[in-house]
Amino acid sequence: MATEVALSASSTDNTIHVWDIRSGSSLFSFKQSQSLKGGLTVVSKPGNGLEVGSVVSAQTDRAILNVYQFHKDQVMHKMITSEKMISVTASHQGQYLAAATAAGKVYLWHIPTGHLMRMFEAHYRPIHRLVFSYDDSTLLTASEDASVSVWLLTHLVEEDRPAPLYSWSDHTLPVTDVYVGLGQLSSARVCTASLDHTVKLWDMATGHLLTTFLFPKPVSSVLMNPSETMLFAACEDKIYSVDLYKRRQDQTYESIGGMGRVESVGIKDQHQQQNKPSLGSIFSGHTGTIHSMSLSFDGTLLISGAEDGECIVWDVASRQSLRTFSLHKGPVTHVSCFLRPIELQPNASNTLPMPWAPLKRMMSTFEEERRSTSLHIIQNTAMDMSIHHQPIEEGSFSSESERHKIRKTVSDLRELKPSDTNESLQQQVNSLRSELLRVNAHYQKTKSLQKQMYDTVVDNFMSQRKQTKKRKLEQDEDDEEEEE
Repeated sequence: MATEVALSASSTDNTIHVWDIRSGSSLFSFKQSQSLKGGLTVVSKPGNGLEVGSVVSAQTDRAILNVYQFHKDQVMHKMITSEKMISVTASHQGQYLAAATAAGKVYLWHIPTGHLMRMFEAHYRPIHRLVFSYDDSTLLTASEDASVSVWLLTHLVEEDRPAPLYSWSDHTLPVTDVYVGLGQLSSARVCTASLDHTVKLWDMATGHLLTTFLFPKPVSSVLMNPSETMLFAACEDKIYSVDLYKRRQDQTYESIGGMGRVESVGIKDQHQQQNKPSLGSIFSGHTGTIHSMSLSFDGTLLISGAEDGECIVWDVASRQSLRTFSLHKGPVTHVSCFLRPIELQPNASNTLPMPWAPLKRMMSTFEEERRSTSLHIIQNTAMDMSIHHQPIEEGSFSSESERHKIRKTVSDLRELKPSDTNESLQQQVNSLRSELLRVNAHYQKTKSLQKQMYDTVVDNFMSQRKQTKKRKLEQDEDDEEEEE
C-alpha cells in the first residue's frame, strides 16, 4: 500500500530527515547538508512525476549542489557551480533543474545531459524562491525586490535574451513564497506571499490580480489544498486558513474576493459586531517563525516546519496538532510531503539509481548538444530499445529535392575562400564585442540606479512607519495621563 512520508531539512543541522507522517517515526536520513529556505528540492524520476528519485540541496557555505538518492545516506553527486546558489527547484517531470543566486541570476540545466540551457539576470536582488508550474510550461522567480516574474520555459531554452511573460510588482516588501496551483497555463492560479502582510492571488492565464488577502503579520509561507478551496498562510508562529468559497443562503457557493478586492484575515474590524475577525481560522502550536508548509495528498494533514526546530503534523478539519517531529537540532527551513519511495519500502528489491550527468558551468554549443542526444534516457523495455536502434532507410526523413538543396549548400560553402571567411568572422566578433561592452556598461549603470531607488524607498517607508508608531505610542501615553 502506498504511504506518505515527509522530508525536512535545516539551515544549521547537518541532517535531512525522512519520516512517516502517520506515526512520526524516522525512516531515513541524509548527511552533510545545510540549506536555507528555498534551497532544497525533491526531483521526480523522469517520466514519473509521483515518484521521487533524488533530493538536491544548495549548500549555505559553498558553491555546491548536493545530490542525494535513497540508496545511501551520503552525498551521491557533488555538483560544483560557478556561483553559490541560495534557492533551487526541479520541474515536475524531472527534466530541468533551476537554481538562483544572491545577485539575482538564474541557472537552468537539463538533468539527463547536464547541459546549462540558460543563465540570465532575472532580478537585481536575491532570489529566495523558484517554482515550476504544474505542467512545467513556466518558471516563477520571487525576489527581495518585491517582484515576481513568470518565464515561459520554451523562451528560456530557445531565446538568448528571454523576457518574462508577466512581471508582478504589486507587493511593497520582499516576496517570501510562491505557490502555483494545479492545471495548465490557461487555468492555473498563483499565490504570492510577502513581508508586507499580504497574500496575492493571481490568474496565470491573464496575469491579472484576483484578490489580495491582508493578514495581521508578515507572511512567510503560503499554499492551497489540492481542491484549491482553502488557503494556508504562515504568519510568524501561527497558520491562518482561509476558505476561498462561502456558502450562500440558497445552498450555492460563491468565491471570496475577485476583481482585485482586498479581504482582511484575522484582523479585527471596528465596524463588525463583537469585534470578530472577518475571515480565517488559526493553527497555533509553534514557538518560532514558520518557514515551510506542505499538505498530504488528500489535503487532510498539514505539516509545518519552524524556527523552533520542530515539525508539527496538523489535522486540517479540527486544527489540532496530531504529532511533533523533533529530531532537528536547528531551525527547520524545508518540509515536503510525497509518496514513500520504492527504496524505503519494507521488502524493496534492488533498484537502479536515477542517472545524473555532471552539471556544466558553461553554455553548451550546438555541436555538444547534438552529440549528447544519445544520452537521453529511454524508459521502456528492451523491445523499445531494439526498435530505437533499428537502421533507418534512406529517404525516410527527407525527399530528393531536400537532399539536392543540402548538396548545393555544401558545394557553395566549399567554394568560399578561407581568408575572406576568416576576415568576415573577425569583423563580426569585433563588432559584437564592442556592442557587448556598451550594453554591459549601460546595464551596470541601470542596476546601480535601481538599487539606489529601492534602498531609498524602503528606508523612507521604514522611517515613516517608525515615526507613525512612535506618534501613536506618544498619543496613547497622553491619553492615559489625561484619564488619570
